[in-house]
Amino acid sequence: MGGRDVPPYMTGLRGLPRAFVLGALPDEPFELPEEELDKFRKVLRLGTGDQIAILPGDGSLLVCRLDGRRAVPEAVEWPATEASLRVTVAQALPKGDKLDEIVRGCTEIGVAGFVLFPSERSVVRWDAEKLAGRVRRLEAIAGESAEVSFRTRLPSIAVAGDLAEVLAAHPHAAVLSEVEGIAGGLRRLGDAMTVVVGPEGGWSPRELELIGERGVTLGPRVLRVDHAAAAAAAILLLGP
Repeated sequence: MGGRDVPPYMTGLRGLPRAFVLGALPDEPFELPEEELDKFRKVLRLGTGDQIAILPGDGSLLVCRLDGRRAVPEAVEWPATEASLRVTVAQALPKGDKLDEIVRGCTEIGVAGFVLFPSERSVVRWDAEKLAGRVRRLEAIAGESAEVSFRTRLPSIAVAGDLAEVLAAHPHAAVLSEVEGIAGGLRRLGDAMTVVVGPEGGWSPRELELIGERGVTLGPRVLRVDHAAAAAAAILLLGP
């Protein structure tokens, strides 16, 4: 495949092998990170002259030509792949690897950011060292998912101390709740929304007091914690 004279966009933008290289500039060649270079050359078997797509993280896409270890920009595009609604998912820490799947699925659907926090009924507790490691892993998962799903921006990942801190920072958040009698369903409001998802054991009485009138429902059935965030994101981002 190396050295082929491939016309620009022959396979369309979606068909180009792609990678995020944050901060890449459109007006000069740049060295590819080792991990991305290995992916293009050793996994995808690309060679000098082949076209690739580089995502600088600002919403643009650079159509580039592979040249040794470098990418040479040839054109700049602005694909309309990001959602018009900016959705942030605030997720109470679940057990096991469920958080990996939450971040992966929600990123592919189009979530713009995540806020992770321990709730009163969260079994998981992260110390500072484990927290840093987990955030790095989740950032990597979000990056891979954004790349696969043809997004042009990476979702942010932040950490909060508890539900009270989340609600103070996001006072108009919609909080998924299983309390009987909630009449309001989740729906789009404005250009930015925060959806708060609880842990496996549900919200504690004190947390329900904090939630107050912010509680909303996804419907009559109870979803697993690792499905609830993705379902909420799909309602807001994939609907008409």
